[in-house]
Amino acid sequence: MRNEGFIEGEELMQLVREQVLSGQVIRYLPFRGRSMLPMLREGKDSVELSPLPEKLKKYDLPVYQYPSGKYVMHRVVAVKDDYYVCNGDNLVQMEKIYPDQLVAVVSAFTRDGKRIEVSNPGYRLYCRFWCAIRPFRHFVIRLRSNLANIKKG
Repeated sequence: MRNEGFIEGEELMQLVREQVLSGQVIRYLPFRGRSMLPMLREGKDSVELSPLPEKLKKYDLPVYQYPSGKYVMHRVVAVKDDYYVCNGDNLVQMEKIYPDQLVAVVSAFTRDGKRIEVSNPGYRLYCRFWCAIRPFRHFVIRLRSNLANIKKG
């Protein structure tokens, strides 16, 4: 079984943590897996990691560490008093994330050579839409994949 969306390498993540804590922004080809499709594509898109704000907001994209030690990057879909609810764009299950698990937050990403800040209105619209269709998005993803296969065919 693949480690969907996991960022591997404790040494690398420790360096990321140190650099971000010192206020630096790090550009990073982040992960392997497909948990953040269609937004981030494995081995193609990069992200810029920035220091954490005092409190994350809905649609933020944090990097955090599971109790198992693995690092992952998924979207905040709800903010609670003492935890966040996160979900990968290509996943169904939700997960509770506590502030002490957080490492950094994505401030921008690069797709097809174009840098997109997370404050970009088009990106924010994507986030709202993609989260709103969460119960149905596996059908959307499957349809998109089938259409791509037909096009290649």
